[in-house]
Amino acid sequence: MISPNPASGNFSQICRRCTPLALILFSVSFAACTKVTKGEADPKATAVAAKPVPPSVGTWLGNPARNFYGTGPWKDGQLQIIWEFKTGWTSGKLHKDPWAGSSWPGQPSIDGERVYFPSADGNTYALKRSDGSQIWKFKGKDSFKSTPTITGDRIIASGLDHHVYCLNARDGSVIWDFETGFEVDGTAAVVDDRVYFGGEDHYFYCLNLADGSLIYKTLVGSIEGSVTFKDDRVYLGTEQGELFCLNPADGQTIWQAKIGVDSDSTPAVGNGMVYTAAEDGVVRAYNQGSGELAWHFVTEGAQLNRASEKKGIWASPILHKGKIYIGAGNWYLHCLTADKGELVWRYKAHGPIWGTAPVVDDRVVFGDKAGWVTVVSAVDGKLISEIKIGDNINSTPAVLDGQIYIGAFNGKLYRLELAPKAEEAEKAESSRQKAVGRRRKAGGRSGRRSNGIRRQRTVAPLTTDH
Repeated sequence: MISPNPASGNFSQICRRCTPLALILFSVSFAACTKVTKGEADPKATAVAAKPVPPSVGTWLGNPARNFYGTGPWKDGQLQIIWEFKTGWTSGKLHKDPWAGSSWPGQPSIDGERVYFPSADGNTYALKRSDGSQIWKFKGKDSFKSTPTITGDRIIASGLDHHVYCLNARDGSVIWDFETGFEVDGTAAVVDDRVYFGGEDHYFYCLNLADGSLIYKTLVGSIEGSVTFKDDRVYLGTEQGELFCLNPADGQTIWQAKIGVDSDSTPAVGNGMVYTAAEDGVVRAYNQGSGELAWHFVTEGAQLNRASEKKGIWASPILHKGKIYIGAGNWYLHCLTADKGELVWRYKAHGPIWGTAPVVDDRVVFGDKAGWVTVVSAVDGKLISEIKIGDNINSTPAVLDGQIYIGAFNGKLYRLELAPKAEEAEKAESSRQKAVGRRRKAGGRSGRRSNGIRRQRTVAPLTTDH
């Protein structure tokens, strides 16, 4: 339709002729817009009513890409135990001495009001976040070590008994059970209804999530760490000292790089690099596209390509804001530049660090084998708080809503929080009340009216000496 020219002398006549038609069209369009269909929800109302889905730590390091470390906010104060849960003890084929609590790497997973964690006593547990009470437990044939992976209403769990279990998240009943040739210490990555994991029987596996049937398996070498699924590629390290980049569609090798010594780390992928570490105490970075070595950093006391239980690395690198954070057997937590591998700072713990150190809101959380949980600044490595909870912490903490969940090898899982002690909280509240009272008193005699103008009294701000 051509719009009439307002300068034309026939404009008023055209408008009069178009008015009845315009009214009819307006009525029809108005009726269509205001029509209410019974049983249909208003999209706008639905959008407003919809509640945001709370974040979860649903697998090892949060997701298949292994790059979600948890959420805050952090409270002020010192680390305190909110609750603790005691596990049982069990012996196994390869450990005659009884084990309990959480072992390496053993990070809990968290979803909604539940905490799921693998226990060295041979159970996978589901607990209430609020008080640590048990909801259910599933008993395997030996110790569980890998982080349970939450996928919808299912849990994928594995450990030393050579089995990968798919459990009902509601009650822990078995949906399916897949048997491998040896231990499965690493955590499964679930992507597009496929379950990817590596085993110590030297195979990388791909299963169907629905029924646990095998889609394929690829011979790569013994795998103790978890696999990383990033940018439609799978990355993993082996005990034979190899780093692989695989095609998840069929398990074929895209590139293979030489680490040179047993690697138990889960690779971190980002900035065009693949970062890993090994039992020789060396952190390495490779080009993500080609697998070419970009840099390596030798921790103090370590020797390149020579494994050492006291000086090696069993933790996985954490990539955060252009930095790599990783603990080592030499008692130090290291912060390196991600582009060049240069040391920014290091922090000496109370003992060797085998667990991985997540970074949440610029705070690094980790445990050590002396039984301490420590929180330091990610910026400069300065101590924020620490607490001793056990004699041996090999596991990795999970952080959600500023709450820390971590297991020790003393048979317990803990929930910790940063909070002021009771006496400190009482003093703080008393000081606050006194400050409010002073302000109110000062406001009451803030000045006299003169010529209709109220003269304000300036009150100096309260200060606290540190």
